[in-house]
Amino acid sequence: MEPRCEIMKQNKKLGQCFLKDKNIVKKAVNAADINKNDIVLEIGLGKGILTKELAKNAKKVYVIELDMRLEPFAEEVIAEYPNVEIIWNDALKVNLDELNFNKIVANLPYQISSPITFKFLKKDFDVAVLMYQYEFAKRMIAKEGTKEYGRLSVSVQYYANVQFVCKVSPSAFSPKPKVDSAIVKITKKEPNELYYLEDKEFFENVVRALFQHKNKTAKKALINSCHEMGLNRDEIKNMIDTLNNLNLSKFDLNERVFTLNIEKIVELSNMLYRIKNKL
Repeated sequence: MEPRCEIMKQNKKLGQCFLKDKNIVKKAVNAADINKNDIVLEIGLGKGILTKELAKNAKKVYVIELDMRLEPFAEEVIAEYPNVEIIWNDALKVNLDELNFNKIVANLPYQISSPITFKFLKKDFDVAVLMYQYEFAKRMIAKEGTKEYGRLSVSVQYYANVQFVCKVSPSAFSPKPKVDSAIVKITKKEPNELYYLEDKEFFENVVRALFQHKNKTAKKALINSCHEMGLNRDEIKNMIDTLNNLNLSKFDLNERVFTLNIEKIVELSNMLYRIKNKL
């Protein structure tokens, strides 16, 4: 669970800072409520401090690690805990469907925080306890009407419940990173908890279009970023007119984007999709 910073000049893209605070490790493991029935996925081996704590409590631990220079730490961990399996690969390239895990506990390299999080959200799991850069974590858990609320907030919270666990000081790592970190707990929603979507891809496009202009009205945002939905300005204007004429909307398109909650954005996406496809 090691945050990434530049300490190895020969490998700046993978530069590492290692977590040294065992109290933070225990907080992460406790938040995930690891037990002997759990199969856990970890991203980043580091010196194995988190891996060992997970292995003590879990049935099995998969660790995805790209940096082969950490192999001595891997050998030490495996010698003590045979229930640990190291996968030497890029986490973004690993087929997670081939790993039968139910929980994730990891620190995510800041540069891949977003893509790896959405990769996780496409996979079935019970709980993920993840370390992020503090500012990123605040955007993940943000609610409508706040300055941190944005595309990330909506895209994550549609699929999962997110909970802020704790802020982590740079002093918890060696060497110290230049930014604060935070642990976030993500619990996947059950299918019956999800708002119905006419089309997931279209919804993602609508969210992207809206939050490119989060301080503008929903109407202006949709028109200005209509290309994100595969539409031109005349097409989206006609769709908005149709929506208004049919009085299908439960909310005013003159509301500013950052004030729209997830339910309203889902509703808007579904209505636009139906109009687009003349359903």
